[in-house]
Amino acid sequence: MAEIKKIGLIAGRSRYPLLFAELAKQQGYELTVVAYHGETDKSIEEIADHVHWFYVGQLDKTSKAFQKHDVKEIVCAGQIKPGKLFKGMRPDFRTVKVLATTKEKNAATLFNAIGAEFEKDGLTVLPATTLLESQLADSGQMGKVKIKQDRLEEIEFGLKIVRESSRLNIGQTVVVKNGTVLAVEAFEGTDRAIIRGGELGHGDVTVVKIAKPGHDMRFDVPCIGLKTVESLKEAKAKTLAVQAGKTLFIDKSVVLDELNKSKIAVYGIDL
Repeated sequence: MAEIKKIGLIAGRSRYPLLFAELAKQQGYELTVVAYHGETDKSIEEIADHVHWFYVGQLDKTSKAFQKHDVKEIVCAGQIKPGKLFKGMRPDFRTVKVLATTKEKNAATLFNAIGAEFEKDGLTVLPATTLLESQLADSGQMGKVKIKQDRLEEIEFGLKIVRESSRLNIGQTVVVKNGTVLAVEAFEGTDRAIIRGGELGHGDVTVVKIAKPGHDMRFDVPCIGLKTVESLKEAKAKTLAVQAGKTLFIDKSVVLDELNKSKIAVYGIDL
């Protein structure tokens, strides 16, 4: 009798965790999901074998849920609203301890500390791109809209800026036009930064998004989904450049089709 393949999922917002769940089931995995009230799409229950609903911050319950189903490997997919780090979280004693012993309370340090707690319980946190390799950005032109030389130069300029902002842990997305920086992503997130940049540049902008140096691909993967496409359209963007092999397209063929329809050029940067 073949051994049952098991995998766990910590599911945040949006389509991303649903896509992972679908692919996991297609590949024959028994899937255990920890979902969060007010964050996770309830339709996850129609896909997964086991679903446990908790509140953000209930670390001990999360770990025990996976242990109950003998899960050894887990994946984190989908964001939690950034504001939950400051308001609305319901931390258990274990989470309070992690928060108290973490000096710099940003996403990277908190997730690293949480990952260490999971490891104590015998849980390995896999890269968030696990099972999703086919959905990652390719090198060079990805869509049907050709990249002209002036756009390549704009991408190079944006890349120079976003390398610095990501290195400083400010943001991984910038919006540029004609050698001017219009917006740098900060706490508001990618979509709002794109829209802000489009408004300031009156359209025809270039958006560049990369992973930060030493990016921990277990907890935070640069993503492009249909919501981002809507933001690009609202900003009247003409070019989207992302890091090849590190940027995840949520339902890649669907997203690229929408970008093609909107005549937005897409380019994968090799770094």
